[in-house]
Amino acid sequence: MAAFAPAAAVGVSSFAPAAVASVSARPAVAAPVASRSAARMTFSSGGPSRSGETIDFSDVDLTEAGTQFSGMIFSPDTADAPLSRANVGFSENCQDAVNNQIQVEYTASYAYHAMFAYFNRDTVALPGFAKYFEEQSLEERTHADEFMRYMNKRGGQVVLKPLAVPSMSFNNKDGTSDAVYAMDLHLQLEKFVWHKLEEVAAAANADNDLSLADLIDDYLQEQVSAVKKAADMVAQLKRVGTPHGVWHFDQEVLGGEEAQA
Repeated sequence: MAAFAPAAAVGVSSFAPAAVASVSARPAVAAPVASRSAARMTFSSGGPSRSGETIDFSDVDLTEAGTQFSGMIFSPDTADAPLSRANVGFSENCQDAVNNQIQVEYTASYAYHAMFAYFNRDTVALPGFAKYFEEQSLEERTHADEFMRYMNKRGGQVVLKPLAVPSMSFNNKDGTSDAVYAMDLHLQLEKFVWHKLEEVAAAANADNDLSLADLIDDYLQEQVSAVKKAADMVAQLKRVGTPHGVWHFDQEVLGGEEAQA
């Protein structure tokens, strides 16, 4: 069993394909406490959800928020930021939507990087899966960077928020379940990103922001392909059904032999 503990900066969110909640924005960061509740995402990529296949987002106690900064040798600049000369009708509503999307992309990137770390372990040794999820992590990180650059180009202000980091458990060790679990999680993350992009598109349409609407349309079209690819791989992995089948999938489909070399 391998569990990835939530990072210190955690915003509570719930993943669900039918109704995806927004990732909460928190003004400050606090360390997790021992007693905490969790929001959950249940897998639903066909068929009923299966026991244990959830992603937990642990809550944090913010009563001590800010104390970690005490004693530092500098004081944050509290002056108002100067107004951008490049801002032409870029509404606060659209800026908030883009900042939320930046957080979503970083959240997905962080989750994929944790999955890379799992498959890269010597006790798992599936280099194709490790390579694939490392590439997925970099891709989501690149998307976050692109949204940040767009925000600056439009004269908005980037506000980085705490990440909602999932706690992942690979419970079964029969040589197939951890691979299926990971790909099913991958599919749900891609669906989550899709729904959040739709929220940005809705904000752009509400404010008649043609530039942002055009940008998001490109991302949505790309996301359609990403969801289909992830769904295909879940189906393929369920077909192979044996430890050797997973190893062969790792080598042939994901390029594990090349990654290991």
